[in-house]
Amino acid sequence: MKCKYLAKDDICTGKYSGFSCIKNHCTSYKEAQNCEHREASGDYCRKYQRFGCVGKESCKSLADYLETVAEET
Repeated sequence: MKCKYLAKDDICTGKYSGFSCIKNHCTSYKEAQNCEHREASGDYCRKYQRFGCVGKESCKSLADYLETVAEET
């Protein structure tokens, strides 16, 4: 999962600002792991047929998904 709060140096800029990414301890990461649209073998979203999970809060529409992906880059 790509985290929109993760800086290029693997440091969190969100709730855990200043710390290294905590991945599987993060609520958003856990939600993405349990998403029915996510391929079990990787970070592929079957709903939008793209690589990268943006989390359920940004997955309601293709526009939301694409906006979140654009913010991450």
